[in-house]
Amino acid sequence: MDKKISWLTWLVLSFKEFIVDTSSKSQYEILDLYECGKTGFIKIIIQLSGRHIIEKNLSDVIIDNNFLEGFDKKSIRTLTYIATVEKLRPDYSVVVQSLGSEVDDYILEIRSRHNEQIVKKSPSEISKDKSLLSKFSSADANQIGYLAGMKETVKEFKMRFDKIRR
Repeated sequence: MDKKISWLTWLVLSFKEFIVDTSSKSQYEILDLYECGKTGFIKIIIQLSGRHIIEKNLSDVIIDNNFLEGFDKKSIRTLTYIATVEKLRPDYSVVVQSLGSEVDDYILEIRSRHNEQIVKKSPSEISKDKSLLSKFSSADANQIGYLAGMKETVKEFKMRFDKIRR
């Protein structure tokens, strides 16, 4: 049986289908996420509705509520999670640990996540700067504290030994 529908019914059905299609699609689509080698920040390649493609820092996208509303709910949740994980990452890391000229005199080469510059510091210098120490991972901070404590213990032992010898 062949049912014929009126043009008005067809128009209403087509309009409803259009509404369903447009309401479920988001304005923006994430094409790629990657960590920038120069800055260390996470970048997003976003396709705007249509053909336009832009690249933005994840932190810039998360801060802009109006721009964020163009994504679907799962994308917003994913971007927020990735931004939180990025924020919790340590800013500094120990790259090289080398032995200095004296016994228990270590030199640490540390690198910032935001630039590729490597700085050489002693564990004692780092452990005295609480704000710098807090920017390391807990494992690196523990290692730095251990090395600084070990050097202080050796110094104290040498001082006591010198007093006994006199």
